[in-house]
Amino acid sequence: MLSKRVEILLEPAEMESLRQQAKKAKKSVGALIREAVKEKYLTPTLKERKEALRRLLSPQRAISFPSWRKIKKELADSMRRRIETD
Repeated sequence: MLSKRVEILLEPAEMESLRQQAKKAKKSVGALIREAVKEKYLTPTLKERKEALRRLLSPQRAISFPSWRKIKKELADSMRRRIETD
């Protein structure tokens, strides 16, 4: 939901160009400006995305899981307890 207003001043030629592009795209001038702001200032750059991926895949972030044998035992114990209580 849009809740903040911004006022900008444009040259007449800039405004006319935006109006034409908005009409062509079947959008409002405001929608075009919001898209441009998101793309230019609010979307992570390729460098930022690569760094985030690197951090996600780094060995320091690796999650250690118990062995399959331990998980299988815990599942069996849980199922046995459930059967005993039913």
